[in-house]
Amino acid sequence: IELRKHTPQRVGRQYLVYLLEDQQYEQAAQLCVKILRKDKEAWEEIVYKFHKIHQLKAIAPYLPRGDPQLGQAIYEMVLNEFLVTDEETYLKMIKEWPSYLYNVKTLINSTLERLDSNRGNKTLLQALGELYSFERSFDKALAIYIKLKHKDVFQLIYKHDLFDSISDKIVQLMEFDCDQAVAMLIGNMTKMSIDNVVQQLEKTPQNLYVYLDKLFQKDPQLCQKYHGKQVRLYAEYDRPRLLPFLRSSNHYPLQMALEECEMRDFIPEQVFLLGRMGNIKQALELITSRLQDVNQAIEFCKDQNEQELWEDLIQYSIDKPSFIKGLLQNIGTHVDPIILIAKIQEGMHIPGLRDSLVKILQDYNLQMSLREGCKRILVADSFNLMDRLVKTHKRGISVSSIQTCHTCQQAVIVSDLRYASNAVVFFCRHVFHEDCLPAHSMESCPICSSAQKRGPGAKGLGT
Repeated sequence: IELRKHTPQRVGRQYLVYLLEDQQYEQAAQLCVKILRKDKEAWEEIVYKFHKIHQLKAIAPYLPRGDPQLGQAIYEMVLNEFLVTDEETYLKMIKEWPSYLYNVKTLINSTLERLDSNRGNKTLLQALGELYSFERSFDKALAIYIKLKHKDVFQLIYKHDLFDSISDKIVQLMEFDCDQAVAMLIGNMTKMSIDNVVQQLEKTPQNLYVYLDKLFQKDPQLCQKYHGKQVRLYAEYDRPRLLPFLRSSNHYPLQMALEECEMRDFIPEQVFLLGRMGNIKQALELITSRLQDVNQAIEFCKDQNEQELWEDLIQYSIDKPSFIKGLLQNIGTHVDPIILIAKIQEGMHIPGLRDSLVKILQDYNLQMSLREGCKRILVADSFNLMDRLVKTHKRGISVSSIQTCHTCQQAVIVSDLRYASNAVVFFCRHVFHEDCLPAHSMESCPICSSAQKRGPGAKGLGT
């Protein structure tokens, strides 16, 4: 018998061949890691054997990806197998395997060929997008991500600074995820100008409304040139926000806004705009005739504080008991209620008239009480201020020996009484000899040029 010398590796490889012949593919693939270890040539040889029997799927999970690193053709062969037979696993392997293991351009071409016969295959499109990213063809990858509405599209834009590539894809991004798109556009206004975004979103007014609304919330000044557009957009898509917007902005054409509200018959908004335009009588007429809300009419008249407007409201209300009741209860502090009472027709039934008259009297008493209180405060303040003024005038003002007259520059205090002179000291602390002051300057300081009462005069100052 001929004896042969065998090594553990040779025995292991023969055992792998036996397992493959016995169709135990999974077990053979698992043992490859233990038997072949870092032998690159042995790995490539066994992979080709798996390929020959169409079992590359079994060995794919166990292929080494670092040490050793097999030839690119091996990895491409395995990936192509999955490209043809299992697209989901192909995509998974594209994401998991490092791109340096294979030729990215080769796989792109293979994937494109496969897509020719199945253009709508989302799995293959996503794999193609990944491959384009590996090749740094970010614009192509972005186009695919947007088409697929892939959740990583915004991450791709941020990571690779692709704002130039999306300048014409804003509408698609808004339709995919409006909130994320708006947050990205507002957070990168230096890269995506407001004018460019608005121009693109003109085609989709609802998206334009969302963008301008968020921009207005961030800073109203950012989009003030588009406030006119916002009036129409709020009127169309979010009327409850329209009136607060009209109140807070001063940068929309009033006539255009009024016409928009008239077209849609928005009465409260018309009232506000007419008031802002100065057509207060027309605004009051809308409140009374269309809204028929006496309380709003009263509040409007209070805000405008026009006597003629009150007269118009009284004249309109004179034959309407509910309006008269509201006026009696609310106008006592703004208009003499006698004017209204005198115009009430005799015999008219006014619900709650007694309570209204009682409230008028209460309001009158309150007004009198407030006036008396104000009068007492005014008298007390006047007395205290006068007392302070008198005490201030009586207070002495010190003069030092080094002070000189601001006119003649001579010392005010002298040791020889023969040369002593009366001195005038102003509250501003400027000192003059009485003889040096012009007659017209005796009541105000000639230096300060302000009307200040002079301080106490000192006769014959000397030491």
